[in-house]
Amino acid sequence: MRKSIFMAIAILVAACSPPDTISFAAPNPAATVEDIFVVTQQNVALGRDAFRSDRSTVARRAQLSVSIPPTHVQGQIAWPDGPTDPLTDFAVVDFVLLENETALERAIAETEGDAVYLFVHGYNTTSSEALYRFAQIAHDFDLPDARLMFSWASAGVPGAYVYDRDSVLFARDDLVDLLTDIARKTDKNINVMAHSMGALLTMEAMRQLAVSGNRDVLRRMDSVTFLSPDLDPDIFRAQASAIGELPEPFVILNSQTDRALRLSSLLSGGRERVGAISSAADVEGLNVTFVDITNLRDGSSLDHMVAFTSPVAIDVLRQMMDQDALRESELSQFLVLNRDGSILSN
Repeated sequence: MRKSIFMAIAILVAACSPPDTISFAAPNPAATVEDIFVVTQQNVALGRDAFRSDRSTVARRAQLSVSIPPTHVQGQIAWPDGPTDPLTDFAVVDFVLLENETALERAIAETEGDAVYLFVHGYNTTSSEALYRFAQIAHDFDLPDARLMFSWASAGVPGAYVYDRDSVLFARDDLVDLLTDIARKTDKNINVMAHSMGALLTMEAMRQLAVSGNRDVLRRMDSVTFLSPDLDPDIFRAQASAIGELPEPFVILNSQTDRALRLSSLLSGGRERVGAISSAADVEGLNVTFVDITNLRDGSSLDHMVAFTSPVAIDVLRQMMDQDALRESELSQFLVLNRDGSILSN
């Protein structure tokens, strides 16, 4: 019965799939499949407008398999233009709800490897967009181990910046609970990748863990990477001070040409964002490594997603994923990359 319902939904959605709507399809052996665990506060439904609904008070958990077509171009998401075709489009080829209280933790514990990569998306992002983006990241970065996405309740529309900032506060407890469950109910270490406003949410969750005395959870966070973080520098410093010892390595990728962060700055009274700082003095005293990827800009998505869309940036990040090497390196606190990904200055 469940399979019949799934196939009926697949046929219905494949018939009309506007951008940013999840599309289902039957698996194709020529495509690559990326398995993603998902925890979402967004009300899951199939229509484009369904993701614009009110925040859900229940965080739903699921495991989805996303098919990446053999025609995939590094850094890009191939949305269907008409009926979904796994040979040319991203598509969901399997979907399992994890309704039991500990089903997610058990499933993650059974995966190979000793770590889980947790992705926290940014502002103006629906669940479907975040899912496909993380599948693209998992594929292009060849992420090992388990992949887990936390999808907080972004409105998914450009004009809802304040709504999204409020949603970050709404999401803190659920993200804290998720981090705690992974740390205490599995044997996995946690590697966090947070984009844009997702960095604010991540810092708020870490701060909450610290002030509530749950440092055992923080110790299981093996690394943190912020990509174009939409964060006020003063707030970031205050959060870091409350957290105390930050996970190491703690890497922040910033770009001075990020037009989305420029808009955020205007909406925040002209305050500079952490993802767009230009001087090492701005990060003095913080145990973090800043990587300036301004020169790697590709012009897409207001240069706000360069770390995901630029092939050179992807190659650089793949090299930096060797955390042991990064910890032992003598890299300075502020790196500036050349167009080819080499270090221009430090």
